[in-house]
Amino acid sequence: MNSILIEKIYLILILVFFILAFAVKNIKTYLSEKQSIRGRSFKLSMSILLSILIYLILLLRLTLLNSKWLLEIDLSAYPIRNILGLLFVSIGFVLGLLALNAIKNSWRVGIKYDQKTDLVNTGIYRLSRNPYFLSYDILILGYLFIFPSIILFALYLALVITFHFMILEEEDYLQSVHGENYVAYKKKVNRYFTLK
Repeated sequence: MNSILIEKIYLILILVFFILAFAVKNIKTYLSEKQSIRGRSFKLSMSILLSILIYLILLLRLTLLNSKWLLEIDLSAYPIRNILGLLFVSIGFVLGLLALNAIKNSWRVGIKYDQKTDLVNTGIYRLSRNPYFLSYDILILGYLFIFPSIILFALYLALVITFHFMILEEEDYLQSVHGENYVAYKKKVNRYFTLK
């Protein structure tokens, strides 16, 4: 097997397992809580739509489409971008798994105003208040390094902005629910990443 095929298989598997980890976490939390764990908002719907489009485009690019269909910029003169892309994809994947594992049954898709969850500030949440969003951003950025597509970049930028506004709304909600505990947590841990 040549290295290009191995890389494609790796990238497909990472993307599929990232999607599956999200789906399994939703199902496990739903079964544990015995009620819907999905909030309702325009931002959440937009993030789901943008995510699905990005997933589909990446899967098609990895299997059927060539670069011209996605308006990719030829950066083949910079092979380091591929190495960086693989590194970011791997880091994003691991961060995502750590975030899903650490949040336990406090996992929600969007904000469920009628459900109170525990404030999670252990594990990967000691380094980031939003490690799952961060993992997603890093993962997709890695794919962008590998497939520098104008279409993917536009979708990614829209998703990052949508995520940011979702995070701001979630922070207000968590502060209203957890009060001073959340304020203290915010002072110790940055929104995206904290170096200790």
